[in-house]
Amino acid sequence: MRKIKMLFLYLLMLAVVFVPVISYGDSGLPQFQFGSRLLYTGTYGTDVSELQSILNSIGFSTGAIDGVFGNNTLNGVLAFQKAENLVADGIVGPNTYNAIQNASWENPVVYYVQPNDNIYFIAKKYGTSIQDILDENGLSDNASLYVGEKLLIPHPPVTVPQQLDNASNYQELKDNIETLLSQHTGNYGVYFIDLNSGETFDINGYDSFIAASTYKVPLNFYVYTLITEGKLDPNMEVQYTSQDYEGGSGSIQYDPVGTYYTIRELSKKSIEESDNIASNMLMRVVGYDNYLNFIESLGAYVIPYSDNVTSPRDLSIYMEDILNYANAHSSTAGELLSYLENTIYNDRISYPLPSNITVAHKIGNLSNVVNDTAIVFYTQKPYILTIMGNNVDGSDNSDAYTVIREISKMVYDFQGSH
Repeated sequence: MRKIKMLFLYLLMLAVVFVPVISYGDSGLPQFQFGSRLLYTGTYGTDVSELQSILNSIGFSTGAIDGVFGNNTLNGVLAFQKAENLVADGIVGPNTYNAIQNASWENPVVYYVQPNDNIYFIAKKYGTSIQDILDENGLSDNASLYVGEKLLIPHPPVTVPQQLDNASNYQELKDNIETLLSQHTGNYGVYFIDLNSGETFDINGYDSFIAASTYKVPLNFYVYTLITEGKLDPNMEVQYTSQDYEGGSGSIQYDPVGTYYTIRELSKKSIEESDNIASNMLMRVVGYDNYLNFIESLGAYVIPYSDNVTSPRDLSIYMEDILNYANAHSSTAGELLSYLENTIYNDRISYPLPSNITVAHKIGNLSNVVNDTAIVFYTQKPYILTIMGNNVDGSDNSDAYTVIREISKMVYDFQGSH
């Protein structure tokens, strides 16, 4: 009888822990919060898609990310469970979820080429260079990729001196970051918000910094408020003109002048690819003065009346406002949050974080600028972190990238231990 009672209590605990949150999204899959239920062969939903994405990203192939727990997903789960010395039963329960939550990048990362991949996007996704990927895999410069091909992606771990990674409160964390910054050249600004408690700290957080492409955050936020209010049709087509041209990041520069794009397509490219032409086209549609009025209404501290400037504090506030707005208007502004979560550039704040942690962020780069502003969806203690580096070396994987990665790791480690 005692064993029966214990079994009943265990099943009751599972029922409490795995209460599914169900709705249906645009994908047609039932939407479940990741970790809200047992996953096994035959189950399907957005949480299965997330499981597949995580396992694929850390080297346990599940095949296509389709949201259906089939044989390929089963094999990936079994391989993961064996690697983690778990009971290899193919069921994603509490122990497997816990192991996945603690999963971290390996060096190198094992990656399986997906449809529409190219080596440039893969390099940006993992914060490495094309040449490093070629060298790691013994590939030539003109090598072509095929779907399902296994690649090893260099992903060296980020290390922080132990004496700077042991803060017991936010003041000590701030002090440690200041100590770290004192060891590097350049002008840095930091702004942090704990989304649960609302507690903040900053280092030069209200100072004016060159925004570079981070201005695309409030620009696209403005676009999506107009869409939500019914003042702008996301399917409206805009023609690319020669006046819109700007080199640098993005794919539109390779398309012919005169091509049409919808507002939705322009926003997606503006955020995910940091496309400069797409952003210029959006600004032309909404108007620069209207854009300035919008960021003033958000309480911006630094207004870009003539120069492209902002502050770490302002970017953090924009990100918090976007999160709140997207939660309130998921059918429209939820798209913008999704773009921020799927940017191809993951070489700064997101780089040292475990691969299962969702990060919505936007980078900015110039020859002397390296910026990143992010919402980090840490399960228990989500937060916003903006780090701006001006008067630094802006080339790929320069010292500025190391600084941002180390600060990101310090903040993440603190949030996880307090």
